[in-house]
Amino acid sequence: MRHELENFIKTNRLKAVVFECEGEVHSAAKAAAQLKGNSMSVAKSIVLIDSAKEPLLVILLGSDKISFAKVKVLLGVSDVRLAFPEEVKEITGYEIGGVPPISIYGVRVIVDSSVADKKEVVCGGGDPQHLMRITVKEIIENIEDPLIADVKK
Repeated sequence: MRHELENFIKTNRLKAVVFECEGEVHSAAKAAAQLKGNSMSVAKSIVLIDSAKEPLLVILLGSDKISFAKVKVLLGVSDVRLAFPEEVKEITGYEIGGVPPISIYGVRVIVDSSVADKKEVVCGGGDPQHLMRITVKEIIENIEDPLIADVKK
């Protein structure tokens, strides 16, 4: 799937760059380690399923946690849960640890306001061996109707 992400970047003429890591980066902490501990610029893409069984992608800083209560209020749903690994793959086409914030189709996206305040982030690069450096502006411009809201704990 990394190649599809790279094609998306090329097709849309983005300045984003996918780069290989030393080992796998299944978590924001491992991504920060690749960046010599600079976790302030790491973002993660987390897939949730709401009470209507609709998928949702939440983009937040790597050190933050999702407030399920805030997401439920924002969307007006009775419940949300983390997607199971096989659901993440089915919904996004990417494995956990490689889910990028762009090139995901037909899924509602929430960008946490702390991410929206950043100029650039490093995030999932299509598979657990790659990361992507991308401006937040490019993320927001390449998501259909993103919601920007405070959804962190």
